[in-house]
Amino acid sequence: MNLVLLGIGILALGILVTALTSEQRALTRVLGVVFALVAGIVLLYAGVGLIVWGATARITLTEITAIKTKLTLQADMLSGLFLSLIALLSIPSALHSFAYLEHPHYRQESLIRYYPMFMLFLLAMVGVVVAWDLLTFLVFWEVMTLASYVLVAYERSKPENLRAALKYFILTHIGALCLLVAAVILWVQGGSFEFETVFATVEKLAKTRPVLLHVILSLMFIGFATKAALFPFGDWLPDAHPAAPSPISAMLSGVMIKLGIYGFLRFFVWLLPTAAFPFAYDWSYVFGIFGVVSAVLGGAAATVTYDAKVLLAYSSIAQSGFITLGIGAGMFLFSQDLPLANIAMAGAFFHIVGDALVKALLFLNAGSMLYATGSRKFADLGGLLEAMPQTAGTAFVGSMAIAGFPPLTAFVSKWLILQALLFSKSIPVTFSGVGMLLASIFSILYSVKFFAASFLIKPMRSGNLEVPSTMRLAQLILTLLVIAVGLFPGAVLKWLSWIISDASMFAGAEEKLAGIWQWAWVQPITGAFSPLVLVGMFFVVSIFALIAVGTERQPRKAPIWLGGELVKLEHLGVTRKAFRCAKSCSKEHTRERLSLVGDRRNGSPSCLTQKRGCIAPS
Repeated sequence: MNLVLLGIGILALGILVTALTSEQRALTRVLGVVFALVAGIVLLYAGVGLIVWGATARITLTEITAIKTKLTLQADMLSGLFLSLIALLSIPSALHSFAYLEHPHYRQESLIRYYPMFMLFLLAMVGVVVAWDLLTFLVFWEVMTLASYVLVAYERSKPENLRAALKYFILTHIGALCLLVAAVILWVQGGSFEFETVFATVEKLAKTRPVLLHVILSLMFIGFATKAALFPFGDWLPDAHPAAPSPISAMLSGVMIKLGIYGFLRFFVWLLPTAAFPFAYDWSYVFGIFGVVSAVLGGAAATVTYDAKVLLAYSSIAQSGFITLGIGAGMFLFSQDLPLANIAMAGAFFHIVGDALVKALLFLNAGSMLYATGSRKFADLGGLLEAMPQTAGTAFVGSMAIAGFPPLTAFVSKWLILQALLFSKSIPVTFSGVGMLLASIFSILYSVKFFAASFLIKPMRSGNLEVPSTMRLAQLILTLLVIAVGLFPGAVLKWLSWIISDASMFAGAEEKLAGIWQWAWVQPITGAFSPLVLVGMFFVVSIFALIAVGTERQPRKAPIWLGGELVKLEHLGVTRKAFRCAKSCSKEHTRERLSLVGDRRNGSPSCLTQKRGCIAPS
């Protein structure tokens, strides 16, 4: 807890210093990155320590006798996981911001609304995951919402950005109001906001007033689902992401919406089964339904959008659906098939980690494309592979990871959740697995669309459009993490099994999981999957392919081009009749060079041919 408090203190000092120096842009940018990096390292060490050592640290800030509540901070293993994610993503986001905010697009905006708010945002998220009473929790929750609102509205010159920020403000405060009402009801019934008292109050209400308890849980679900961006509560997300600077989008989708998932876990998995297990079983249906619907509809919406950041926003809704579905399956299967319940919950936790890294990476990629081209619309992108090779390489890894291609992150988590669903003896659970398969297909479609429409499709652009080194470094850090987590899922799952076993609902799960997860292997009930073996097989097959084909012939070099269509000639002022003439000409002859000419006498197009192809005079 001392390290957590130290991290909070560093962020608080960073807020003050960057606010005082905000008129000196160069100095403020350096100080903002330094404070974020130092705080991130301290909090990462604290978060990892909480998981590895299984520690629980507690400190009482003050006592309010009028409401019989002690304002308390406590960090356990679940807090450690989310502390680690907050710290881990704050570092590349701060690095990416260093050069990103010097783009002419942002130079007219004051840095006093960025770096102080960025660190206040981080501080509030840390406070949310270590608060141990409902009052402290709601205070940090509100500060997190207000700080992120200012960051979403950072670019005030565009009215559409202000409208998006206002929509975000209204919808998230509706969710916060639901949490506040639930907290007040619990206080009236129990006399205190402290979590221990809340646990006892829930247990009492389960026996004496079950309807009221369902009302409280409904309010909590709406409040957390709004922040987690589940459909339909997450309607703010596709508007907020295009408005916010890309490093902030990375934090919003990478971490902040995961705090809605944290709320689900803390109150529905850590609290509810202890006090009233039958209620947890009932609410597993709600989690499953909203999870499937969000995964399918969010994925479907992402496939038809024409804006890179809007696509990623809808993808975030879909990925929150996957996580919620895994949590719901774990809650449902607990009393029926404990091994399957463990696997479903492990898949959900792994997806939290994997999606946090991948989504942050892809939003930084989108920001880099915006920095280089001035647009995030797919119509204005394309052909960037040769002009932005490093950004393209990291975006390729992120796109394949979110699509669920092995050996990257999403494949492991979906593999686990899907098996728990399909091998369940419950028809509703198995049916939800079919919905997950459909949502996974959408994931493939929109991830391929994101990469191809951004870096391929069109003729390659000339010149060097690569972003500054700090932005490339931020993308590289996340790419390496995505690859490492995908290649060594067993190591991550071992840590996650410790966290899952810390919940009373899954007490003792560590021993069951320990026999399933090996260092680099994933061995669920139906077989084994090893990313390292898969990669090794790929290299072996590649070597045999090279031997079979031979290396005597040098490959022909040609510009990168996709689509199989020459040009949309109407855009060049050429008629469809001329285009049909070109197609027939190219079919009849081996084409080396093709152009269209008009017959000067009657204006009709004609094809001129020579022996070796269809050509026309210059």
